[in-house]
Amino acid sequence: MRYVAGIDAGTGLTKAVILATERAGVRPVVVGRGAAKAGINVDRAARTALDAALDCAGLEMIDICYVASTGFGRYGVSIRDIQITEITSGARGAFFLFPETTSLLDIGSQSTRAVSLKEGGKVASFKTNDKCAAGSGSFIVRAAKYLQIELSEVGELALQASSPQAISSVCAVLAESEIINHVSAGVSVEDILRGIYDSLAERAVMLLKRAGSMERVTFIGGVACQRGMVRALEERLGKAVNVPEHSEYVCAMGAALLGLRRLDASSQRTDAGQAVWNSQPVFDPKELSTDQHR
Repeated sequence: MRYVAGIDAGTGLTKAVILATERAGVRPVVVGRGAAKAGINVDRAARTALDAALDCAGLEMIDICYVASTGFGRYGVSIRDIQITEITSGARGAFFLFPETTSLLDIGSQSTRAVSLKEGGKVASFKTNDKCAAGSGSFIVRAAKYLQIELSEVGELALQASSPQAISSVCAVLAESEIINHVSAGVSVEDILRGIYDSLAERAVMLLKRAGSMERVTFIGGVACQRGMVRALEERLGKAVNVPEHSEYVCAMGAALLGLRRLDASSQRTDAGQAVWNSQPVFDPKELSTDQHR
């Protein structure tokens, strides 16, 4: 059995996934996942997340034959064998889980990415909104803190809204001012939260349009774990979207899949090179004359 790890060094969380496969051509399976809070020490967070994934899989580091890193801090992962952009990793992971995917939406802590896919899960085009926290998951975190509710409760509370109040500002600071005004006006927490999701969904759909495809959307990233956001997105699109069970780990899994492909390609080259070497005639250096050495 071969084990390959993918590490997604994000801005909020660092995630790790371990894939197992018997041999090339056999569909790999996830045997371990782990996460750690991201911080100034990217490498430490990566090792902590990977250690958690190893514990989950019942493995040791020596069992891992290849490590691929992705995400904002991918260059800071010292144990990597290869680094891959989160756009490529996310596309590969989404395609692996949902082969019918034509477009990918990835909303993380600091950015929102819309990716159009072509045959084989390759990236055709992409658009990113990473200039302001108001368009990403960190804004939800800040809003939850101000409204004094747990982040885990946000998605469910938003589903109970009766009269959502839109957040129109594209700037996080101004958007927070809007929330304060809504609170002062007596707007319910549920309606404010749903308004935040509606705002995020509206911007996400605009990115998807600019990326070029909204036919079959797969939604990944930490924000995809929140049902209120999924509902808002589906209402804006007018259709259901694919949401993986462990949506926050899809980029890490995609990195592991691409790492496995690179490992297989390297093995094939090595095997081919060995075959060529073995086919060469064996000679005795003593047979070479002095003139031939010159």
